[in-house]
Amino acid sequence: MKPALSLMLALATGPVLAAGPVPRLPAVDFAKAPEIRQPILSPDGKHLAAVLIEGQSKGTDARFQLVVFDLPGLQVASRLDFHRNLLPGGITWVSNTRLVVAEARQSGTLDFPTADGNILALDFDGKQQRELYSTTGWGNPGTPFNVSSMVHGFPAVVGATDAMNGHVFLSITPFPHNTGMRNGGAQRTLLYDVNSMDGYPKQVAEINHGDMSFLVDHDVALFASGSDAQGMPAVYSRSDGQSQWQRMAPAQVGEVFEPLRVTPDGKHLYALYSAKGGPAQLVETDFSGSDRKVLASNDFGSVADLWHTPNHHQPFAVTFAGVYSNGKPAVTYLLDDRYASIMQALNKQFGDHFVGLTSISKDGNTILVHAVSGNDPGEYALLDAKNMQLRPLFQSEPWIKPGQIGPRMPFQFHNRNGLLLDGYLTFPVGVAHEGLPTVVLVHGGPIGIRDQWYYDPLQLAPFLANRGYAVLNVNYRGSSGRGLAFQHSGWRQYGTGIQDDIVDAVHWAIRKGYADPQRICVFGASFGGYSSLMQPIVAPGLYKCAIDYAGVSDMTIEQDRSVYSHEATGNVFFKQAIGTREDAKAISPLFMLDRFNVPVLIAQGGADNIVPPQNAERLRDALEAAHKPYQWLYYPEEYHGFQTEPHRVALLQKMQAFLTEYLGPGVTATGASRP
Repeated sequence: MKPALSLMLALATGPVLAAGPVPRLPAVDFAKAPEIRQPILSPDGKHLAAVLIEGQSKGTDARFQLVVFDLPGLQVASRLDFHRNLLPGGITWVSNTRLVVAEARQSGTLDFPTADGNILALDFDGKQQRELYSTTGWGNPGTPFNVSSMVHGFPAVVGATDAMNGHVFLSITPFPHNTGMRNGGAQRTLLYDVNSMDGYPKQVAEINHGDMSFLVDHDVALFASGSDAQGMPAVYSRSDGQSQWQRMAPAQVGEVFEPLRVTPDGKHLYALYSAKGGPAQLVETDFSGSDRKVLASNDFGSVADLWHTPNHHQPFAVTFAGVYSNGKPAVTYLLDDRYASIMQALNKQFGDHFVGLTSISKDGNTILVHAVSGNDPGEYALLDAKNMQLRPLFQSEPWIKPGQIGPRMPFQFHNRNGLLLDGYLTFPVGVAHEGLPTVVLVHGGPIGIRDQWYYDPLQLAPFLANRGYAVLNVNYRGSSGRGLAFQHSGWRQYGTGIQDDIVDAVHWAIRKGYADPQRICVFGASFGGYSSLMQPIVAPGLYKCAIDYAGVSDMTIEQDRSVYSHEATGNVFFKQAIGTREDAKAISPLFMLDRFNVPVLIAQGGADNIVPPQNAERLRDALEAAHKPYQWLYYPEEYHGFQTEPHRVALLQKMQAFLTEYLGPGVTATGASRP
């Protein structure tokens, strides 16, 4: 694989716009996923590990690989194939030449990859492979002794040892007796120091509380954090590896307390903290949670991204959710050091792109740099920090060129109750930002998810903007990034307050002149699909059409059939966020179709276990019985979000034809509609 041509000069001078109307890119350009993702440097900066996807155009034959490159030339050192729907979920270097990989499963593009309990280790050249743990293989004939000598449960990679000697810390939450499900009934969490060469484990810590995350410093577990049965922070600390765990006082941990790292002097702790559920702050405390000093905070958003020095792990820069400067995420620099200076200089040089230091070698001389924007998938480069030389490595999506997608503008507005909310408008290229046909693109969740400024990973907003439509995103109540209280404000508001927030965002765009009030469609996936059905009901006359992609039409189906309905935590969440079965039915659009009066496109996967296909099927049948217009796109083998490239292409093409029929064609750089 050869390095991509550099975009760095283009980034420095701004987007290069076409002389005439921007061409309509093939739909497949927005259906392809980045071929390389999750890159991470080896400690010595000589290798780069990443996730690679091959065979996308072959549909179900696409496969993920772990790939390791030699640097700086980006020659392939090794590849490791994964079975269908499996991928490297987490990559951890445990020495200069050895890495540990936690396997994950992804069944649909709308679902996050989920760890499947299998962990393996290998050298950078693909040799010396060793199975470190297997949840499914534990106890079976032929299971390696090192695996069966640990408890049977669900593992997680905690991190490498300080010496980077090939050892890795694994935590395991044992399964409750007589069940193979992780249902929150476990009463302890164990920590092992595992030799990744021979797989030999040594137990080094245990706490009588399930699903805990350990913070290890100088190879000693000093903190364990999780949640209690009431969902409040449960944080434990100890002064050394031998003393008893002591729960930190509720008054010290507030409603959010997440230990991050121990300070270089070994006496204090960096943590994310919120006293009463407001935006999470970066703080420094003593080990009891007292003597707290705020290092970084913002009244609007929680800490979003955090960068720290490679050896002493001191935070040197931070961003906050929904907080922007000059149209891109605002950075607060905490140190006046080498790394802060480099990041500050790069962000100043590359204009409207955000530049982050993705990975830094142990000696600090080799830095993986990532430049990205709201309308550019971005590029990775290698910075020789000793000589200050920047070498391009690869573009995330080289088929998308600068200037082919319009700008993505962050905005804030007040809803009808005076609550300040945020969102984004993505515009077509080269057109006046006024009177545009608009698609309201509603994110899923709804609790604990948010839209971001960065290039849309699902590529829905860029596709629609390239087709000549403005795209409106809003982070309604319940979204993440604003604190726990803001998230909880979305509970019992699925069909009411959240929908009001979306309507208020649309009216804001109309008042500002961005959106043509006669050409607005609503589109969403998962909970966004639910909202695409609810919006025409709660705001009659506002929309000309709706697109429901893997959306919920009947909340009682979720309570009965979704994968979460089989988990104790899922049932608790349903009660908190939705309520009783009667409450669920009362907010289900399937039972309000007498008030649903716009054409709708329904897209669904038949194997979806998060939003089961009965949602789409019952909706289709009810619309047909009521003689209401709908269009249908269904693939029986797809899960939650179409995973195969040909099916994603078909979805985009179907959407375009649907929007053209009911909104009219999008605008061009000349102001006319596209042919």
